[in-house]
Amino acid sequence: MKIKHFFYLLLALPLAFAACEPVEGPNTPENPDTPENPTKEPVLTLTSENSLQFGCEGGEGVITYTLENAVEGTELKAEATEAWITDVTVGETITFAVAANEVIEERQGRILVTYGDKLFNVFIKQEGIEPFETFEADMLLLDGFGILTDGSAYNMNIYLSDIGFSSGGYYQAGATYYRLDLYFKDEPLLDEEGYRHITPGTYTFDGSDDANDMSIGYTYSGYMKVNESGAGFEKQFQFDAAELVVTEEGLTLTAYVDDVKHIVTYNGDTMFFEGKKVVFEGDEVLTPHLGMATYLGTQYSSNYNYYFYLSDKGFDENGMLLPGGYYFKIDLFGIEPVIDEEGYLHIPQGTYNLDDNGDCADWEIGYQWSFCMKMNEQGGGYEFRENYESAKLVVSENGMYGEIVIKSGLFAITFEGEPKFYVGN
Repeated sequence: MKIKHFFYLLLALPLAFAACEPVEGPNTPENPDTPENPTKEPVLTLTSENSLQFGCEGGEGVITYTLENAVEGTELKAEATEAWITDVTVGETITFAVAANEVIEERQGRILVTYGDKLFNVFIKQEGIEPFETFEADMLLLDGFGILTDGSAYNMNIYLSDIGFSSGGYYQAGATYYRLDLYFKDEPLLDEEGYRHITPGTYTFDGSDDANDMSIGYTYSGYMKVNESGAGFEKQFQFDAAELVVTEEGLTLTAYVDDVKHIVTYNGDTMFFEGKKVVFEGDEVLTPHLGMATYLGTQYSSNYNYYFYLSDKGFDENGMLLPGGYYFKIDLFGIEPVIDEEGYLHIPQGTYNLDDNGDCADWEIGYQWSFCMKMNEQGGGYEFRENYESAKLVVSENGMYGEIVIKSGLFAITFEGEPKFYVGN
């Protein structure tokens, strides 16, 4: 019996020794790379869009990502392929800047993000600047200034041009004109020396012609390019949109003409000599000169419209006003005039009265653009420049007679001659 128990003890010894030995298996530190416990690969994932769009002005951008199973000693890198993509910075996000694009063509670049052998691309697209035309005006011309008949706003009509007008006040062959109809709530400055200033600031386009403060009217604003023969307009458009910035040193007009952006600049004084206002008495003026006339047809009104000047002195060869002269501008609305074979417009005979309600009806003298200027004796400015308080013009076969009241002074004006002016064939 003793022998039997000893045998059982010998059989148990190997099992006991086996229990004290380390057990080798797939999940022990001695076997970390077995298929059941592999080393995890880094995972780099782009979490924002892989294509980013910027306007021509440029800006700042952000790329987001995730990185799993980072490896010690490996650095996340981000590099731009184009010089206009700058300030690329890696952190919890990747930030960068896009410079302004100053050319019309759009451009494309990319940012390459790498982590070891892991990578992704983010494509950067940027618009080019809008196509545009530039024009540098040599002349800033005043066509008229006054207050609306209802007293709601002051109004100034100006032109920007490369050539200006002829001595007779006509558009010239090959010339470019940008016309701006400006409105002001407060009267623009008339300084002590008699200069009327265009109020500095930004003028916005008013497509409804509401005469809002610091606005550009729609109907009487636009772009004109005269053809090389001077017989008509090569281009003539009203503005689709416009903005005017005026400073004391000049002005900049940004306007859309037939869907094309125009940038117009003028460097110089933004004021016009008007003269000091004085109280005066009327006079009887013989006006042998009819000149500086322009036929507008029905482009600004349902009635036929044209304006001309009656003057006792006339104009010099450059179209300038002469010292001591009276200049009465008459803006007529009426029936269709006769234009003869030689290109002369014959003013329809009848009686015209000052428009008192702004409707510019037949047989009326428009208030806004009708006024009298009296040049001083030195020829360097106006003695006065005033709109009419009342006006009547009688046109006959052989002349014109008018009665015009300005600041309670009655002027009786007489023109002797056929009432016609040249408009071209």
